[in-house]
Amino acid sequence: MIIRKWGVKILSEIRFWWVRHAPVIGNNGCCYGNNDVDCDVTDQDSYKILSDILPKDSYVYSSHLTRTIKTMDATIKEGFKYKEYCLDKNFGEQNLGEWQGLKYEKLQEITKEIDVFHPTWLCNPDYTPPGGESYNNLYNRVTSGIENIIKTRKEGDIVIFSHGGPIKAAIAHAIKADPNYTLPFWIDNLAVSRFDFLDNVCRVRFINLLPKIIYNSKNVYEGFI
Repeated sequence: MIIRKWGVKILSEIRFWWVRHAPVIGNNGCCYGNNDVDCDVTDQDSYKILSDILPKDSYVYSSHLTRTIKTMDATIKEGFKYKEYCLDKNFGEQNLGEWQGLKYEKLQEITKEIDVFHPTWLCNPDYTPPGGESYNNLYNRVTSGIENIIKTRKEGDIVIFSHGGPIKAAIAHAIKADPNYTLPFWIDNLAVSRFDFLDNVCRVRFINLLPKIIYNSKNVYEGFI
């Protein structure tokens, strides 16, 4: 949206709609990080609601991982239409290296042993797991991806199908906070978060709204678009 005064363009608005992927299946309670695991896209009602509330004629992005692409495809199947699609690895989940595939209990044991345990994330954000990347590195690539979109698209609606870690990073970027500050935020599968940038000043519209909650709240639903 372009905001004008007396016919002169004064502000540009770009709106980011983040959607976390569908629930992971067949992973047997293991830590998956950026492993390419499967997801359950059978909740047809939720995808129909997503297709209704996500803006039409938007630029759509997803990570390179199958679970975000399947989530996007399930939403498209229920009627979601978009202008252009781009796959962007910047929006992939944290690479946990050798820790991927471990049971969560074992991972917690290891992180406590080496004093990098974090109560609301997989490990301390500045720690790099063997063969992986730190959460701070994830934050840097996510913010780089966001800034690149703002620079190249300038205005309009951006829909990003992504993961819990990158969405927490996007919250930190939006409110200009240390990435550690937003790790306690809970991000549900299929939940939507929206951040509007007006000449690089961000307004947080909402975080972690589930499709069925949106649908069941008439006031929220009508004010969504």
